Amino acid sequence: MYITPVGPAEICVALISRNPELRIAEALEREFPVLQERLAGQPVSSRERGAITATMRLRAVARGNVALIGDASGSVDAITGDGLCLSFRQAELLADAMEQGDLSLYDRAYPRLVFRPHLMSKTMLLLDRGSAIRRIALGTMSAQPWIFKKLLAFHVA
Repeated sequence: MYITPVGPAEICVALISRNPELRIAEALEREFPVLQERLAGQPVSSRERGAITATMRLRAVARGNVALIGDASGSVDAITGDGLCLSFRQAELLADAMEQGDLSLYDRAYPRLVFRPHLMSKTMLLLDRGSAIRRIALGTMSAQPWIFKKLLAFHVA
């Protein structure tokens, strides 16, 4: 579960789970009672929504006079939070390629652009696969906070 600001007085509460039946209220009660207490009594501004998230890489994102950006160009698992940022960076690369009249420039630059988000996504999903590796990784970062700081700096470039 993670919390992100969406306005001066509003937050987004997001839940990522392998269980498609799990709802935010149940997860708060079972797994996050401190957060549930902090959110108690706060107005809800929208209904709960759900979606499937996946990581997908394409061999090419441009061919001829067609270029793909955003989720159409492949996706990065939602846990990294890179979707919109990546789309904006893609738009800049695509605009440069269009200005030069060569979409292959965009296609060649794309792998460098998505390297970091894909690596972080794979890392987060690796931690999700096994409690032993997660325990070791979190224990190490807890004992050596500079490691987490370096990983976070790498993630946000």
